[in-house]
Amino acid sequence: MHVGRPFARFWLYPITLYFYLTSPAVRRASRTYLSRVMGRRAGTWQVARHIFRFSATVLDRVYFLTDQFEKFDIRIENQALLNAYQEEGRGVLLLGAHFGSFEVLRSLALDRYRVPLKILMYREHNQMITRILESLNPAVAESVIDLSDPNALLRVHECLERGEFVGVLADRVLDGNKVARCPFLGRPALFPSGPMQMALMLDVPVILFYGIYEGGNRYTIRFEKLFDGMAIRDRRERRAAGERWVCEYVAALEKQVRAHPYNWFNFYDFWAE
Repeated sequence: MHVGRPFARFWLYPITLYFYLTSPAVRRASRTYLSRVMGRRAGTWQVARHIFRFSATVLDRVYFLTDQFEKFDIRIENQALLNAYQEEGRGVLLLGAHFGSFEVLRSLALDRYRVPLKILMYREHNQMITRILESLNPAVAESVIDLSDPNALLRVHECLERGEFVGVLADRVLDGNKVARCPFLGRPALFPSGPMQMALMLDVPVILFYGIYEGGNRYTIRFEKLFDGMAIRDRRERRAAGERWVCEYVAALEKQVRAHPYNWFNFYDFWAE
């Protein structure tokens, strides 16, 4: 992509206006969330700003995937945490969320730092966008482990055994997911418990990551340790422990969401059962 970023960003304003006017469900979900996180009713400007931020991170994916990092001011916090595991040759499960930009981490890891990173996701979701992004950077396609593959867990285990990192977004429940109910922004919400159950079964460290969009061309990648590996063989004990750790993950995520409210990109009724 050779279009200048300032020129491309100009079109985000009419795009934001279009989605604000034509997507009442997105508008409603944004207002509900922002009102909850800010403690007061969100107005038109706040909702439009939320949609604009999301659009900006989608645009920036293209630049990240085409290795145009010079256009951005990217700060990495606590990178030594990952470096230590990499030097030890230990596999790590990276837990993220639909918060900020996952692409900034994925692209930096694959293209700039050559980190052995695999992504656990369902390919059938957002197929059109996924195909476009993967066409821009074939390494992305090679890094994906499809959750719909019956051998996905085996592939994850093999990657972790080789000392690779496996990243997954752990804040959105899909049909058939095992779930945990955790307090989030003042009200219980459902979160998938599968990633945490997997970490406890495979005895691997869990690191939380956030690709925070700070506005303009600024991003902050932040890492936090959740735990340093924990093996629980008994299925019942593992399920109970997994639910507790999911809620720890949610509590950590809530701190980031409150600090950066316009980075949260779940545009649906998140608190619905």
